[in-house]
Amino acid sequence: MNTRKKPYFRMNAAELKDATAEYDHELPLGPDGLPGRALNPAERKQWKRVQKKMGRPRIGKGVKRVMIALESDLLKRSDLYAKRHRLNRSQLISDGLKKLMAG
Repeated sequence: MNTRKKPYFRMNAAELKDATAEYDHELPLGPDGLPGRALNPAERKQWKRVQKKMGRPRIGKGVKRVMIALESDLLKRSDLYAKRHRLNRSQLISDGLKKLMAG
């Protein structure tokens, strides 16, 4: 591995070519014909753990998207209220519905 201290953006063309020579070879093809290798069991377990965290979190029995119509002034005021109280729009509407139905 190259131990140069000089940053790449300060190197001339010859120095840059020398410093990056280790990256000039292609990756070997795996059994699936793609470059690289298959994940080992520990890497696969880690990848599955990372994948679970992707996307929106499930709340309760899951989330359902709905389209509603609001007056533009009411929407602006509700967005300002939500921002002041560190809520997003969905949280504000959910909290409001819960309080309204609770009585």
